Amino acid sequence: MHIVHGGVVEMKRNDHGWKLVSDSGCSLLVPDESDGLAGIDIDIDYAEVPFVISVDNTDYIDEPGIDIEKMLEHIANCRSGGRTSCPSPHAWLEAWGAALSGSYNSAIAARHMALEKYPDRNIAVINTCGAGGLPEQLTNIIYEGIHEGDSFDAIVSAADKAVKETQVMFALGSLDNLIKAGRLNKLVGYAAHRFNISAIGVASPGGRIELRHKFRGMKKTYDKLIDTLRETGFAGGELVISHCMNEEGAEKLGHLIKAEWLDTDVSVVPASGLCSYYMGKDGLIITYHE
Repeated sequence: MHIVHGGVVEMKRNDHGWKLVSDSGCSLLVPDESDGLAGIDIDIDYAEVPFVISVDNTDYIDEPGIDIEKMLEHIANCRSGGRTSCPSPHAWLEAWGAALSGSYNSAIAARHMALEKYPDRNIAVINTCGAGGLPEQLTNIIYEGIHEGDSFDAIVSAADKAVKETQVMFALGSLDNLIKAGRLNKLVGYAAHRFNISAIGVASPGGRIELRHKFRGMKKTYDKLIDTLRETGFAGGELVISHCMNEEGAEKLGHLIKAEWLDTDVSVVPASGLCSYYMGKDGLIITYHE
């Protein structure tokens, strides 16, 4: 199985066991002993394929050790704001050991390439239309299916269902790179700079960002996030907060959520370089399964 940014999950099973590959847009937590799944007698191999964030003539490889603070400072001083490059089908094929891809289109292309060479393999590509903790939560559902001995088709069906039932919201530390990438209107960007506007967004169908709340200053962020959780029907359960250089803020939000919904299990994880690029310093991504 593979997880790809933009939210693609690619799953493969053959005589050699299961393979899980993610791109670096995922705040992926591979199960350890505390998850109760590490001891399962199943071969699950994991690998990650990085995105590249290019600023001027410098490429920041989104992998462990990336200097996010340096990257964001470089972006702030660059008029173009930089650009991102998703992994190529070739990169995914290498990581997969002749299997899959990067963004959704690359994933589909690599799936066709893999099946032409190995037609007997089971390979699925699932578009999660999300980032941050969403792929990590989806991975846990997949691991549980493998642990229970479910069929490949049953696991794919469960993953598809989970995607439809997962909510993703964003507290954006900066709108700059979303605007420069053409994901938000330039007039919104002008207003954001002119009036010190912060924003809360939710992932809409197709993976685009829908701005729910716009307000001045960051002090209202936590209240607005709690409001948005109510609006989206959050009722407790597992919730993941990914943050860009804002662990203190993420922990504070976690405590506020648990005070409001007592039956909530909050995990806090650092965001990848790619997610940090789009949400900006102090940004937060919140995901939960309905």
